[in-house]
Order: sequence, then C-alpha cells, then structure tokens
Amino acid sequence: MSGLPMAFSFGARLLQQAGWSGPVRAYELDDARNWPTNGEDGVNLARWADRVGLLVMGNGPTRAGADGARRPDPRAEGIDAGIAAALARGDADGFFPNMDAALARELGVSGRSPWQLLDGADEDLTTHRLLCAEIIDGVSCFVATWSP
Repeated sequence: MSGLPMAFSFGARLLQQAGWSGPVRAYELDDARNWPTNGEDGVNLARWADRVGLLVMGNGPTRAGADGARRPDPRAEGIDAGIAAALARGDADGFFPNMDAALARELGVSGRSPWQLLDGADEDLTTHRLLCAEIIDGVSCFVATWSP
C-alpha cells in the first residue's frame, strides 16, 4: 500500500478489513473535472463487469467547525446539509451534478467529483442510506451506502 495516494491507501485498507479478495481498480478524479464528464465516467465504470462495487471517497467542507485548522465558513453548513441529503436519497434532485466547483474548492470539498461519478453510476441503485454525517476536526465526513 505504500506509494499510493492517501485515499487509495485508506480505501485499500478498508477493503482488506472487509475481507475483499477480488480485483480492485483505482480511479482518481481531479477537482477540476465537471459534470457531465464525471457522470459519464460513472456510467462507464458501472459497466466494467456484471457486478461492480464502488468505494467512493472524498470529504465535505474542511471549514465546517470551530475545531478545525481553518477558520469556519458559514457557507459550509448549507453544503453539508445538501451533501447529507443527496447521499441519503441517491441525489434525486441533482445536487452533485450542480454543486458549484468554485465554492467546493473554497470550502475544501474533495468529494464533488467522486460524488458526481457515483451519481452517474447510480442507474440501478434503489436503496440509499446515509449512515453517518459528522464534523471531525473541522472536516465534514459522511458514510453512505447505495445498493440495488
């Protein structure tokens, strides 16, 4: 796992702890990418095999709480609420495709492109659950599952 970007190392560790022994492909997204490219890539990734599992990683605002390293930004609260709602309902209203890239950059959101990719791959996923939405050291963290 050494030499991998931190998110890949962390993701590999999560898969290992879950007992995953199948093939893994890593796919890194640049923050400058936009919808519809991310959505199209999600559709293509979902078609790689008959069954595909995606471990999508990214964080919400890094300026969300007073306990963080950066000064809190009041705009983070609205972005947090939008991310949580979109993850909980499978982004039914298009929050991720329409997430403002400049605002996401300003607030330190690294999940915008990965969540757009997930939204594109969501064609056959009907069950959406938000398991956790917390601010840890000023960073908004979310855990959700989307499944058929």
